[in-house]
Amino acid sequence: MSELTERSKCVFQAKLAEQAERYDEMIVALKKLCGIADIELTVEERNLLSVGYKNFVGSRRASWRILSALEDKEKTKGRDENAAKIADYRSKVEEELEKICAEIIDMLKENLIPRMEKLESADAAETSVFYYKMSGDYYRYLSEFRASPGREEAGEKACESYGKATEIASGKNGLHPTHPTRLGLVLNYSVFHYEISNDPTKACALARTAFDEAITDLDTLDDESYKDSTLIMQLLRDNLTLWTSEVADEEGE
Repeated sequence: MSELTERSKCVFQAKLAEQAERYDEMIVALKKLCGIADIELTVEERNLLSVGYKNFVGSRRASWRILSALEDKEKTKGRDENAAKIADYRSKVEEELEKICAEIIDMLKENLIPRMEKLESADAAETSVFYYKMSGDYYRYLSEFRASPGREEAGEKACESYGKATEIASGKNGLHPTHPTRLGLVLNYSVFHYEISNDPTKACALARTAFDEAITDLDTLDDESYKDSTLIMQLLRDNLTLWTSEVADEEGE
């Protein structure tokens, strides 16, 4: 079977699994795709990888939040036995999260990023920002549920990955302020500062700067990017509205 045929087959299987919302099988197809030697993923393939893992891990992140809230509720009511059972169940979800996050982080670190740097494609900046942002995202997910010192370790690595992506995106040959990949990076990096680093001031500053820069250059967007970019800008503005309100409330107390 030729490389092209194998690649096309993997992409087809991934798309089919996505439409059926069978994300575990989507991931299997994508891992096969990433295992094909000496190819650089296209924009479509990168997006499939992102969507697949985001949904694969997303259901477990949601489960973890629900279980954590239920555990706290049982503790508040003094039902320690129930709380202990929920904690055991939560630990099972955490094990699954650890495995999924480690898998995609290793794939990025050991395969996709080195391969991208070796091939030196025309869209190297966009690809680099995409991969380093993705790495930051999954370290951030780890820091959401890990206890100390694992939480801090994951947080540091998330910040390092986001920082690297930001350096590339804002560099000489980087991405335009309205580029959806750059805006998506700022959105997630600002969430990291707010939720993980507990630094709302830095989160607001980062989001506000990116929003203002993008607004200034909004007329440079082409039709293809306009919808994606303006959607992310709306999310940035929504976060800013919420965060600045909370910061003001805290300062007024």
